[in-house]
Amino acid sequence: MSYIGRQPTAAALTASDITDGIVSNAKLAQDIISADTALGAEPADTDEFLVSDAGTLKRMDYSYIKVANTPAWSAYNNAAQDVLDATATTVIFNTERFDTASAFASNTFTVPAGQGGKYFLSAGVRFEDGAYGRYIRLFIDGSQSNTIGNMGFGTVSYGPDNLFAGVVALSAGDAVTIVANQHSGETKPLEGLSDGWYRSYFIGFKIIE
Repeated sequence: MSYIGRQPTAAALTASDITDGIVSNAKLAQDIISADTALGAEPADTDEFLVSDAGTLKRMDYSYIKVANTPAWSAYNNAAQDVLDATATTVIFNTERFDTASAFASNTFTVPAGQGGKYFLSAGVRFEDGAYGRYIRLFIDGSQSNTIGNMGFGTVSYGPDNLFAGVVALSAGDAVTIVANQHSGETKPLEGLSDGWYRSYFIGFKIIE
């Protein structure tokens, strides 16, 4: 700045010295939050938001506030499975369609750490004709759950003829399996994948609360 005579005394710049709107985005450092660039996509888990925590401004990752119906899984049995007479038999689901948390294995869904809550569960099987007194039940940690009972003694032309669906409260570490039984007096198989129909399946997902 040019001046005549004695140099003016230095003074700190104040907000009143700057005309409103005079500082553009181009004059700001790159680490200043200016909203000059649009994201244009769902945020990544580590993308950050500014929040006021009781008056203190803080950064927070998107992962803390996003919601999704996960964990979620869908599995089915692509081959027949024998069920002995009057013998509780864990149903095999040897093929996964998807498993978002890698929590389904060995025919069992295990609730991941920190993912306890209410889950929607549905399972179905189809016995070979002639299997009487047949049913499936939900087991949690090796014990029968009375939250969802057996459904279905009728006959469906192509899909499962024993099925259920319902909501169950689960805790982290709970191991969930499906058990089948029948009382025909002889061994009867559960049908596997046939003609594109999933005869034995197990699906579920966590409910957003």
